[in-house]
Amino acid sequence: MKLENTGFGTKAVHAGQEIDPATGALLAPMHMTATYCWTPEMRERYLSGDKEGIFTYGRSRNPTQNELQEKIAALENAERCLVTASGMAAISLAVLACAQTGDHIIAHKTLYSGTFKLFDQLFEEFKIDITYVDDFEEQTIAKAVRPNTKLLYAETIFNPTMGVLDIEKFVGAAKKFEIMSMLDSTFTTPYLIRPLEYGVDVVVHSTTKYINGHGDLIGGATVGNAKFIDKIRASIYQKLGPVPSPFSCWLMLRGLKTLHLRMRAHCENAMAVAKWLEGQPQIESVIYPGLPSHPDYVLAKKLYGDVGYGGMLSFVVKGGTQAATKFCDNLEIAKYCVSLGDCDTMVQQPPLMTHGMLSKEVREKMGIKDGLVRLSVGIEDASDIISSLEGAIAAIH
Repeated sequence: MKLENTGFGTKAVHAGQEIDPATGALLAPMHMTATYCWTPEMRERYLSGDKEGIFTYGRSRNPTQNELQEKIAALENAERCLVTASGMAAISLAVLACAQTGDHIIAHKTLYSGTFKLFDQLFEEFKIDITYVDDFEEQTIAKAVRPNTKLLYAETIFNPTMGVLDIEKFVGAAKKFEIMSMLDSTFTTPYLIRPLEYGVDVVVHSTTKYINGHGDLIGGATVGNAKFIDKIRASIYQKLGPVPSPFSCWLMLRGLKTLHLRMRAHCENAMAVAKWLEGQPQIESVIYPGLPSHPDYVLAKKLYGDVGYGGMLSFVVKGGTQAATKFCDNLEIAKYCVSLGDCDTMVQQPPLMTHGMLSKEVREKMGIKDGLVRLSVGIEDASDIISSLEGAIAAIH
């Protein structure tokens, strides 16, 4: 089936999917094998350089993995995708394919805590320098750039402060100074935005989150042009071996079929919740890109307004950490846990959980206040989510 001119939902259902030639099964079987047997003809083809359709070992590739990669690449409008065993594996491999010992990276100051610790601790041991910036204005990057700068790195929507990246300025700075650009698009998914279409070089995802959407696996993905992705696969991917299991790939294929439906519900519910929270006197501020009160609302409307503003929002509870903790402890529907992007509504306190290992000084530079709560709005009935929030707010006092 030709999918080039089809809609996003059609690609989500059909891309990468082939009817099983052996049985006629609509869904291809899961290939739970570590290695593959060759016929003499396959051996001769492989040795001559014709490797099309020939599998060798599960650390290299797997038919189920290939299907998933084709589907994600189609949704991102990318030449290639490489899936990994976790989102951090995807980030680590992609960045290390750009920067080596002695190189320099410019990154936004607000990052997912796992990425920040990777940059600030492990990369320090690798002698890769990081400069953190407030924005990607040309003059900002001009001050930060060095002859050995190899990469600009940021998130489409900042975790957990919900700031919105100006992707056009980000790409403009990268091209101006001839630096690779990489975005973590976990919060937005290809349903909301496809950064490669804006000129971004590489996109990474934690597929644990919205791409899978069901909270039952850990995974990651890197998408980009064929040359870059093939370089990763042939080098550090093979050496480090962060390959996802065929079962995880199969589950993600299942999850992706409903990505457009789930994201639509996440966006609608998050908007309803954000508007309701904004009217509560016990809430100091609500940070959701779809609200006119958001400092980046005009930019967010330009980038995301046609499809939705995502399922993630943050808000600050008056009374600091103690009040925010009491609020979270009295929620009925929302689960208190660190992840996001599931069908279930999930809540966490970044100052205590994901960013709790960072110093208060670093958190404040990122814009993380003590009373900050991050909410991953699920696909339950919005009225029930709001009712749960209402009870938790009442319990604060």
